[in-house]
Amino acid sequence: MKIHILPVPAVLQPQRQRKIFPIPNMDYGIEQDFLAYLKTSRDVKLTGPKEADWHYLPVFWTRWAVNNGLGKRARRTLRKLVRRVIVNDRKTFTVCQHKDAPFIPLGRTVVFLASRKTGRGIDVPLLSSPHRLPRRKPEKKYLASFVGNPASHPVRKRMFRKLRGKKQFFLRAGNRGEKFFVHKTLQSYASLCPRGQGGSSFRFFESLQLGVVPVMIGDRDTRPFKKDINWKEVSFYVRTPEQAAAVLLKADKSKLLAMGSRGARLWKSKLSYRKWCKFALRELRRRRGGKR
Repeated sequence: MKIHILPVPAVLQPQRQRKIFPIPNMDYGIEQDFLAYLKTSRDVKLTGPKEADWHYLPVFWTRWAVNNGLGKRARRTLRKLVRRVIVNDRKTFTVCQHKDAPFIPLGRTVVFLASRKTGRGIDVPLLSSPHRLPRRKPEKKYLASFVGNPASHPVRKRMFRKLRGKKQFFLRAGNRGEKFFVHKTLQSYASLCPRGQGGSSFRFFESLQLGVVPVMIGDRDTRPFKKDINWKEVSFYVRTPEQAAAVLLKADKSKLLAMGSRGARLWKSKLSYRKWCKFALRELRRRRGGKR
């Protein structure tokens, strides 16, 4: 497939951001990762704008938002800069990690979203730096666990009301540090992954990496690349915490262990940094009728 990388002013590709999230994450995300992949991939031929099948808009949306805010002035500036760059919105696509990206209207531009909140956009993984695994994994103690902010979405508040204090479930509010999060996740057969302010959760993909079955809870199933990945083999999606509890209480623990192992292999081979990008390209090929 032929792709033209649209030249953008340096201000649209900040080299760092003022605040990092999640807390243990490095200052790197899927927006930087996809650009790096295109520049080195054998699956893509970089060309000029006329012969290209697609134009890639390489804005670092998350870094822009963190550094500049999302006030009216910042959005006006962003819109003015981006409008100068896009040549043909019917052939343009971009990759956004931030929950509110792309912040401005982009016409017919195809938008890959890591935290989709509406019916528009193509889902991609919400990735963070991989966690370091302990030399010896702890024994399983909980059916499912959650450590994090319960206030970022009503479904999380409901989850704490319905499941906190119940036998087999461990729920703890707040940031207790990376080691605590990893330890409690590894002590669990499954990980409760409710959506937050965005439509997805870093926790879903962190759990896959750790070999623990993620249970996505929210109003939209934002698991990416459903045409290429059989998500039922490694995860669950439910709309409510009560449904999550019901599914897990019926599940065979040996099957949950097998799902967790498959999930870890899936993350390593298809969903970690650089690996996920080829599936985004498949989506673009489908939209262009299978062109190489």
